[in-house]
Amino acid sequence: MRFVTFCDAQGDRAGVLLDERDAVLDLRHASMAEALGGLTPDVARFVAEGLAAVAARISAATPAPEALLPLAEVTLLAPFTPRRIFGIAHNYVCALKERGMPHPARPPLFMKSPDTVVGPGAAVALPAGVGGCTYEAELAVVIGRRASRVSAEEARAHVAGYAAFNDVSASQLIRADGSFDRGKNIETFGPFGPYLATVDEIPDPHALAVTLTVDGVTRQSGTTADLLFDVDQLIAILSQDGPLEPGDVIATGTPAGVAPVQTPPTWLTPGAVMRASVAGLGTLENPVVEGAPWNG
Repeated sequence: MRFVTFCDAQGDRAGVLLDERDAVLDLRHASMAEALGGLTPDVARFVAEGLAAVAARISAATPAPEALLPLAEVTLLAPFTPRRIFGIAHNYVCALKERGMPHPARPPLFMKSPDTVVGPGAAVALPAGVGGCTYEAELAVVIGRRASRVSAEEARAHVAGYAAFNDVSASQLIRADGSFDRGKNIETFGPFGPYLATVDEIPDPHALAVTLTVDGVTRQSGTTADLLFDVDQLIAILSQDGPLEPGDVIATGTPAGVAPVQTPPTWLTPGAVMRASVAGLGTLENPVVEGAPWNG
């Protein structure tokens, strides 16, 4: 099932994307109340309660025709605001080869603020004067059950679902700082969505094409089969340092082709349009605009 958060004249709420009907099932409609069992129609709440169980109840329901809204008449937002975002750097073999870097012994970790998250169609604002910024298409893993010191074999049982993510980054600022902190955490630098797919939609997260285009030109084309530390290993490793909780997101890294490694660098520029895609998880399309002057 593909969960979304959307808005229209009636406000923001959760829904289910029905691709075959080009529609969204409005989970706030009265005909869905019994299926939700008193749950507020909110995707973060569904994740906390157990996304698969909520999906099963929705599948068994019979929605009224009025609960189906044409997709063209609503605006999709980010599926939910993550509790925390664990970013993983240098996690594709192809990207390490492109940079001439050795394989790290442990996943390089940074934290990305949930405040950076925007949804499909939302503008990514590059602060004027911040320097070169890059796109980074990624598979995002959403934790659905507390994971504390779990093994790689146990890890997948703690996943609620998957989504696409674009880890937009101020690369020149990161290099100047010698730290990921500021360059990864600029407002609007976290496109997420367009939907959250339950695990049954993605039986193998290690066989997904990951691509990104800018103005129709392919900049990244990889596959999650090329992950250095795969989904199971990432969950196991991160859970040793502290529990992963429902609503946490792991952005698993990005394949080769990021802007600073190209000759000349393919920095993002105002007026461009990014399209980040992960097979089975849809496409995040986000325009790039110029933001306020950088004063960080």
